[in-house]
Amino acid sequence: MKIAIFGSSFNPPHLGHYLIINQVKNFLKIDRIWLMPCYQNPLHKDKQLAKAQDRYNMAKLMTNKYIDISDYEINRQEMSYSINTLDALSQKYPEHEFYWIIGSDLLDEFKDWKDWKRIITNYKLIIFPRETVVDHLENKVKESLKLKTILKNIIILNSKELVLTNLSSTLIRKRISQRKSIKYLLTEEVEEYIRKNKLYE
Repeated sequence: MKIAIFGSSFNPPHLGHYLIINQVKNFLKIDRIWLMPCYQNPLHKDKQLAKAQDRYNMAKLMTNKYIDISDYEINRQEMSYSINTLDALSQKYPEHEFYWIIGSDLLDEFKDWKDWKRIITNYKLIIFPRETVVDHLENKVKESLKLKTILKNIIILNSKELVLTNLSSTLIRKRISQRKSIKYLLTEEVEEYIRKNKLYE
């Protein structure tokens, strides 16, 4: 089974995440997507995170018949490294083929990820464009990762048919703190959870 892991802080999860998930599944014929809320992002230690359990609960509200959620990184209660997660899941589920999804906005920092070369050697990396123009995404990948050619394990989604968005969790948190509407930016269930638990106020 082809399983793509969508690792994120989900702080909070929003409809932009849905756009990425659905298109990755449909364009690449992925069997299932696993949401992987991190416990703590090693490159954004000072980022204001809601409690891990709250972020997990919100992400769980986005699951459906092909979107699952994993509490692997949350339960470890330590810094989350993608390579460690991929290694552990591959050992536990050797019958599955694992992919890792990142947005193109993370390309410049990807080289700072732990064992990033091993990620693109041992696993498949899916790069989803976050810009409005995707013409030069392959060149950006080569430049950011210092590659002469795109390795076979790097999958770049650059179809003109993709629906892109600049929606971000940062924008939603900012709007909440400013008491602005967040309607239509996330699901009603997630919005209700945020209101009920008074997150990001």
